[in-house]
Amino acid sequence: MPRIIFLSLIAVCFSVCSILEASRIETLKEELSLWMPRITGVTAPDTAISGRARKTDSFKTGVGQVIRKFGLHGENVRALLESTDDEIVLGYYNPDTVLVIDRDTTIYANIILLNNAQLIIRDCVFTYKGNIVATGNSRLIVEDADFILPQDYIYQFQFIVVDSAGIEYRNSRINSSLLPFGAGVTHRAFFEMDSVEMDAAFITFLLMENSRIDINHANGAGEFVVLGDSCSLHIAHSDTVLIWLGFPKNSSGEVHGSFGMGDYVESYSFPDSTCTGISYSIELDSLSGLILATMAEDSTEVVVYDADLQSCGNIFYNNWVDTISGLVDGSHYDDFSPHLPGRTLRLVNSSVKAWNLYPYENTEITLQSSIFGELCSDSLAQTTIMNATCDGMGGHVGAGGSATFIMFYSTLFTDALMERNSMSMLLYTSFVRGNLIARDRAVTLLYNTVLVNPIQVYDSAAVMEITVNQPSPAWIDDTLSIGGTATMHRGPDSPFSFEGYRMEYASVDDTTTFFPLTSIVTTPVHNSELCAFPTYGLDVGNYLIRIWYFFSAYTSHDSLCFDNSVYLSYNTGIDERGVPSDLALDIYPNPFNSVVNIDIRGVGAHRSGARRQIAEVKIFDINGRLVGNLPPPCTKSGGEFGICSENRCSDLVQAPTPLIWQPDKSLGSGIYLIRTKIDGIALTRRVLYLK
Repeated sequence: MPRIIFLSLIAVCFSVCSILEASRIETLKEELSLWMPRITGVTAPDTAISGRARKTDSFKTGVGQVIRKFGLHGENVRALLESTDDEIVLGYYNPDTVLVIDRDTTIYANIILLNNAQLIIRDCVFTYKGNIVATGNSRLIVEDADFILPQDYIYQFQFIVVDSAGIEYRNSRINSSLLPFGAGVTHRAFFEMDSVEMDAAFITFLLMENSRIDINHANGAGEFVVLGDSCSLHIAHSDTVLIWLGFPKNSSGEVHGSFGMGDYVESYSFPDSTCTGISYSIELDSLSGLILATMAEDSTEVVVYDADLQSCGNIFYNNWVDTISGLVDGSHYDDFSPHLPGRTLRLVNSSVKAWNLYPYENTEITLQSSIFGELCSDSLAQTTIMNATCDGMGGHVGAGGSATFIMFYSTLFTDALMERNSMSMLLYTSFVRGNLIARDRAVTLLYNTVLVNPIQVYDSAAVMEITVNQPSPAWIDDTLSIGGTATMHRGPDSPFSFEGYRMEYASVDDTTTFFPLTSIVTTPVHNSELCAFPTYGLDVGNYLIRIWYFFSAYTSHDSLCFDNSVYLSYNTGIDERGVPSDLALDIYPNPFNSVVNIDIRGVGAHRSGARRQIAEVKIFDINGRLVGNLPPPCTKSGGEFGICSENRCSDLVQAPTPLIWQPDKSLGSGIYLIRTKIDGIALTRRVLYLK
């Protein structure tokens, strides 16, 4: 099915009103699932371009990207070998070729080593921008050199070592621009480092079938995911090591105790006598800063005793259809067995800093009411995240392959990375930190989603951004300004184009007839007025404001529509239109079901700036009962963060908003009023809480 047709089906399913009950979301998911088996991506020539420069400001050590690149057990390695272009190949025409580089050199291309070829880099500064593939008993040897890998985004480049090939680093320094890169070792290959300084570099290793990794005298050695059969990992006299103890399918075992960054570990080995079905070996000697995490596949039984895990990772690929809830990063468990499909996990007197989830194949996973560290989906997986927060402690969120990724009413403190042929929808979602990054042929749809950084789009990807703000105040016999966004962010090779938008409205009592507010507007709008809404002659009550979003791809044209609600009331004489134009109170997302952002604009940011000060921020229920009181945040003149309280703000200046309100657990769903006073000026906004 062409992707543009699928998007129009989504448009029918996702005519999103401002109120989405959990039951409605489940219904939409069921409708969507009927079409998923038929997704084949855009049926047009592949115009995706790889290798363009990309930027991100994050430095996270998540393993999702590396697993997605290489596959759970190296099954994607062959495809990676075949897909390289713009490469330098040694050993293809002349087996046993030996190339020595011993002077400062810069190369911007992939390097492929075949058939016993050797690339030896010594006594120089070697600046390299590309992937490295070593296969067929070939060798990459780096000795007494500075190896610089100038990456532009996390995991931009990969080292692939396969089929009895090897990579050796000795007495050298590695720099990867403070961004992690990946290394996959499989099929009788090896990776060795001896006396290596990791300078602004971090490697995520994936150790797979019949292979080995040996690390000696390395600072910042990296993180190691061990899942393959008959493979071995040995690390000695090194520091900053994160080990993912892998539990392959049909395995079981126990993890006893853990370590921390300040601990010196004389020796550690895994698996022990409690484990079954695990054929790899881990031997660690004389380490400073050893951190443990677990990574479990389907059909496993794992018990963790008296440990402080950096992460608890779980891979799902047996076509599970299930809902996961109640996971909270940074929690300590006396005796806890979370509901995770296809496995048994028990935590006894143990803590988990980050919960990481990886759906694959045809898995359908819904994650709700949780605080998690990382979630990356791939293959044809369908992932829905509702009423949840990704704090980024384990990495980021993302989708690859032909996966579908949906977020409702959630919050992100990290990056969202959409790639390959994935389709993603972020609805009523807030980015507190991090970037939205789309590349390859990914298509992403945003509706009423709050961003803090510019969207990054590359290759053939496209991001459709739509926002419809609720006007406030909203009276009858008036002309309201409907603000928002209707635009598209395109990669340089994207086949998608923005064609315009149209606005209309209807009473919620009669949605069979919508009345036009505009004709088709072909100029994109970003955080500005979409249209005017004359309310003269209308009755008091609830109305729907609908936006039609028109777009095209190749020779096809289609549209999406979304609804937002507004309540029109009488003009009571309380008029905010006399408020200075630079003073505003914005609430988002609205509705919300976890936390809501309160953005107060126009207040003083420094003593030399405006003199307005926030006196109070209070929340009331619909009956006027005070249910929340947020002290305005302040900073001391030196920049230290503090909280204003009575008689303590004299030496403080106002800090940037937004504030965050998380309703008390005792509060139920409903309408709440958020009021702030700024130098005697009162501003009030209504927000809908969906518990």
